[in-house]
Amino acid sequence: MTVGAGISVADGNLSVLGTQILTDVRDNISLTPARGDGMMTGAFIGVSSDRNVFPIGKLQGLRFMCTFRFKLWWMTQRMGSSGKDIPFETQFLIIEGNNGSHFSEENLNGSEQSVVYTVFLPILEGSFRAVLQGNENDELEICLESGNG
Repeated sequence: MTVGAGISVADGNLSVLGTQILTDVRDNISLTPARGDGMMTGAFIGVSSDRNVFPIGKLQGLRFMCTFRFKLWWMTQRMGSSGKDIPFETQFLIIEGNNGSHFSEENLNGSEQSVVYTVFLPILEGSFRAVLQGNENDELEICLESGNG
């Protein structure tokens, strides 16, 4: 999993530019700066088998849109607001994070609200494959497969 500047994991929360995106982030997820000139950060997740499904963190109360594979060669989109709404075989996930509420007093008076969009792309290389999915506990999960089973 690769992430950009302004992303942090602290106190069990994944935040982007100060906006909380995921809660209950697991201890086995750590951010490390990438080498080179890019402003990218990598997240390392320990994996020890040819197929591993594990939760990253909880997604609750934030709108998202994703695309997922529902047949071998076909994809479609889905929208939701919790981890359990994320289908199996999700290839792309964008989450809308807000600082404050759309209906807060200051927004009703015409002031602007800060919106942060966070993209999750489960990309690996070589013979590895990765997809996202949700579970009944509102957790965003990643499924990693090497095909060496």
